[in-house]
Amino acid sequence: MSIARQLFKALPDTTLRRVRNTPSYFFLIWRWGTWLYALIVILGSDPSHKNSPVYNTCLYLLLITLLQTLIVTLYAPMFQVFLPRMSRQKTARSQKSQRAPSEDAEPEITPPLVRTRNIYWDIAIYGLDVIICGLVVYYSGPFGKMPNFGVGSPFYRYGMSTAFAAALAYRYKGGLAAAAGYDLFVLLGVFFPAPGPAYQPNIIDIAGSLIDTPLAAILAAYVVFLLAQYTSSKKLVQGNVRQQKALRNIGEIILRQSGDKQRLLQKSAEAIRIGGHFQRLVVALITSPVDEEQDERIHKETLDGAPMLEIETCIDVDISVPEPKLPDRDETSLQWVMAAGKKMTSFEQLVGIADPQEKYARLYLPFFKDGQVQMVLGAESLCRAPFDSKQEEFLSTAGNQLLVALDNIRLTEQTVQLAATAERVRIAREIHDGIAQIVYMLSLNAETCATQAHRIVEASEEDAELVTPLAERLDKLVTVSKQALWETRNYMFSLKPLMSGTTTLSQMLTNQLREFETISDLPVHLEIKGTEQGNDSDRKTAYRRAQVGAAIFRIVQEALTNAYKHANATQLWVNLTYTPADVEVSIYDNGCGLQSAYYSYDLSMKGDHQRIYSGHGLRGMHDRAEELGGTLELVEVPEGGVKVHARIPTAI
Repeated sequence: MSIARQLFKALPDTTLRRVRNTPSYFFLIWRWGTWLYALIVILGSDPSHKNSPVYNTCLYLLLITLLQTLIVTLYAPMFQVFLPRMSRQKTARSQKSQRAPSEDAEPEITPPLVRTRNIYWDIAIYGLDVIICGLVVYYSGPFGKMPNFGVGSPFYRYGMSTAFAAALAYRYKGGLAAAAGYDLFVLLGVFFPAPGPAYQPNIIDIAGSLIDTPLAAILAAYVVFLLAQYTSSKKLVQGNVRQQKALRNIGEIILRQSGDKQRLLQKSAEAIRIGGHFQRLVVALITSPVDEEQDERIHKETLDGAPMLEIETCIDVDISVPEPKLPDRDETSLQWVMAAGKKMTSFEQLVGIADPQEKYARLYLPFFKDGQVQMVLGAESLCRAPFDSKQEEFLSTAGNQLLVALDNIRLTEQTVQLAATAERVRIAREIHDGIAQIVYMLSLNAETCATQAHRIVEASEEDAELVTPLAERLDKLVTVSKQALWETRNYMFSLKPLMSGTTTLSQMLTNQLREFETISDLPVHLEIKGTEQGNDSDRKTAYRRAQVGAAIFRIVQEALTNAYKHANATQLWVNLTYTPADVEVSIYDNGCGLQSAYYSYDLSMKGDHQRIYSGHGLRGMHDRAEELGGTLELVEVPEGGVKVHARIPTAI
């Protein structure tokens, strides 16, 4: 294998594709080849030409065209294609100007001359090239003597390359405009010849000098047109392949990440962004009601009949290139698509973008389930054309595929929740029909026996000494059985009505205290201050209030249990206070208290390193309050007894 072939194979694949699909390298070959031709003609001319004054002019023109060709070559995009790693500066500049296409994307046709961010500067560069080539041909025309213009110049073919350059960059209009400008200098040589030997022009010489360049420009523009059609077709095929591959990847991601919704969204968003050739992809998952009751309570109808929706999860996936950067995501557009349920497209100019042809293209699509927006997919890019129908179709297909996967995850979670709820209901029913009934009968029998024993003690002094210990033990058995019955009833309390909003915290506590009084025979005084806020606000706030209510309910439940089991109290008080910012509850009794000084209890330790009473009740109350950002205090009442005070904020 030759060295040249090895070097050619060593070029990156993307560079090879650019070389195969870019005709601009013909421009460089033509310009250098025709310059060498002019060099040979001028230096190899006979003595009669060398003695002519035009000879020295042609030598100066050789130097000028050499500098021109070197500058054009060094700053030509084609030169960076052949040597993509020539300098870090050029590489960095090209990274900023490129759109960072995917690995299999066919590149655009590279222009022959340097490209700037300003179209007027580009026109000026091509116009300057035409002027230089035209003047060179004009002043070197007399070197040929017959004719002393146009084809008589050794630089005539060199000058034709300026029409090639314009035709490759601007197709027919650019090529014909450059050819017309070039021919003006030929006509200038016909009517106002440059200094040199005199010559009488004829129609053949004039026609030959004027026709060649326009025909060559038309041919070059036609070749570029065919190549552009091929490139467009190739891009279309590659786009279809890329999108099909992305859809397949999304399917694989759905199978692998079916148990992790967040990771599923992240991976799928990246696959959709690559497949659609977007610079940014936005995935917004809209909250959906848990059940019909919550839907009626939370999703109130607005004036225009649209439900109040909120974003549950929003993921942005951007392309990992430093430039050009997209502006921050517009929340207003996302909210509009959610509320209106319609797609949103825009293609607008941004301030501060170097390339005036680049605009900010956006496409946001809503996805529905049961007539309600469940998800929004948004695509954003800086490009020279708005998103087409194929990109919209791909985004719609991928979004529907992702929505089905998310719905399957939601149904799976609901199935698990329903199974757990059904199991809890079954256990509660078994407790009610089995253990609760047995404990209740035990409590009744123990209470009957205790009453009978006390009657015997009162009726017979002889048997009192023997029966009194039995009566005391039966009294303790009655207390223990009632405590067991209360504990059993606690497990059967369901917070579903409170969480769904069909009942309030005040109602739940009232029912709980009524049942506690029935079982324990201890009076409980309930005082409610303030007004409980309704759950007619947004979904997050309503769910937060339901969480706070559930925590307050369980704290009261545990405090009553501790007071009943350990305090030996005769009365209990529960104060419930509602404020705009939080919910407070205080539970205190007139019992024996904790006797913290005697037992050296540190009430500030929150039960982390010691147990007060028994079990983990106090620690559980602290955990419930702290999980929601609240506090819980345990205080001894000076008159006797213990006070449990909890405060939990309702704000998120």
